[in-house]
Amino acid sequence: MHDQASDRVMSRSPLMLLVRATASMSRVATTGLALLFVPLFVSLVGVLTDWKLQQSESTTDGVRSFQWVETDSVKPTCVGPACGMATLPMHTARQVGGAGSSRVTARILWPSPMVIDASPGTYLEAVGATDGLHPVVERPRNAQSEGDANNDTRPVLLANEVQRDGTSRPIMVPAEGFVSAWAVDGESAEQLTAWARPAEVDRRGYSRDASVERNRQWRSLKMRAVQFQPMPPVLEVDVLRAALLDPIQVGHVMVFDWQADGALQTIQSQLVPSRNVVGVVAQVQEMGQYLRVKVQVPRTSPYGTGHWLWHRLDGVASSAPALPNYVQAVYFAPGEMLGATPDWGLLERAFFSLPVGDVMRVLVSALDPTCAEPPALPHSCVWVMLHGVAVPVQVTAQPLAGGDVSLTEHAVFGGIALRAADWAMLPREVRSAYGRPSGLSSKPSRTLLDPKTNMLLAPQPWLKAGMPVSVAVSANRGAL
Repeated sequence: MHDQASDRVMSRSPLMLLVRATASMSRVATTGLALLFVPLFVSLVGVLTDWKLQQSESTTDGVRSFQWVETDSVKPTCVGPACGMATLPMHTARQVGGAGSSRVTARILWPSPMVIDASPGTYLEAVGATDGLHPVVERPRNAQSEGDANNDTRPVLLANEVQRDGTSRPIMVPAEGFVSAWAVDGESAEQLTAWARPAEVDRRGYSRDASVERNRQWRSLKMRAVQFQPMPPVLEVDVLRAALLDPIQVGHVMVFDWQADGALQTIQSQLVPSRNVVGVVAQVQEMGQYLRVKVQVPRTSPYGTGHWLWHRLDGVASSAPALPNYVQAVYFAPGEMLGATPDWGLLERAFFSLPVGDVMRVLVSALDPTCAEPPALPHSCVWVMLHGVAVPVQVTAQPLAGGDVSLTEHAVFGGIALRAADWAMLPREVRSAYGRPSGLSSKPSRTLLDPKTNMLLAPQPWLKAGMPVSVAVSANRGAL
């Protein structure tokens, strides 16, 4: 028989009260968890939906196909004056040079000429020179051995001063040289006739009889004044220090080029004095922004026992100066010791052991010094179009005859011939083709200019590195 009193007691017991409280709390908790789970589920569905949409967009079947586009891959388009730009031609010439040599413009400090006037009542006979075609004043060839003649410092006979009664006295000069001008007796005192190579020389006139006749005519001239150009065995040369790519040192060989088509620009089988002269650096002295270089030049040449000046005057081009002041020079360290008294044979072998390569030449108007780094001579830059954009290439420029300059790329940033700011402005195609910056040498690890580059952009003040450009088109030749 069920006891109701017991039930009432049990329902009021602590255990039953705990069970009922727990059941009530479970319903509340379940309701709370449900309320929290619904937003979380909705968010999760959104995340999954967004992920599926992105997966769909990454395929060709997506609604809006997404692709990463490099801005550098877009072909640049020129605007305004950057379209159809004028160009300047560039060509190459064979030149002695390479890693073992350097080129520079040299100013030769020829000694001042001496003017000897005849005394009143007398005239001068220029007996020290061979003839009017080769007015070289030199020591007698059979007086001493050639080795001693190089160091001979005795005065040299230039002329005889002849009295009216036929007696004469010798006129001596301190060094060998040549008669660079003269005035015949009776001419104006203010006028001297400068020596000049005849436009046409009859090669048949080199016979013995013709030489004797020229000598007779020369000595028959009664001169009122004679201008003499000394030719010392040591030449003094000024070189701009900023123009030096490599230092000039005592013992270096230095070759001077008299004319544009001399040994420095073309392959020559010999160092002929009519085109160039070679010597050895004997002293280097700093003179402000210049270096004063003393170069010992052997008096003889490999083509005879006479002075090299004879061959120079014999082969100088018509109307050209016999001894130009500004010349191109190449200098290098010889492969063997030349001794205190160098000779032409050793110097020629040293010169022709150098490599011969292609050198780029352009008009001076192609240079843009405003973008040069450093902004000082001989540094400059030239503009070239690569991959459709303008690129300023840093160069070292050396002047040549005829208004041309030779170009050598000059590295200024990590072994490349571009300024760091210019490098950063170039498209990816140019940077990839040129190579990553590397090295700290002034000689580029990779060049932008080469013999295949046949045109440069005409410099303009508004040009910027990386600017899209195009060049003018000629009806006959296509793109310039």
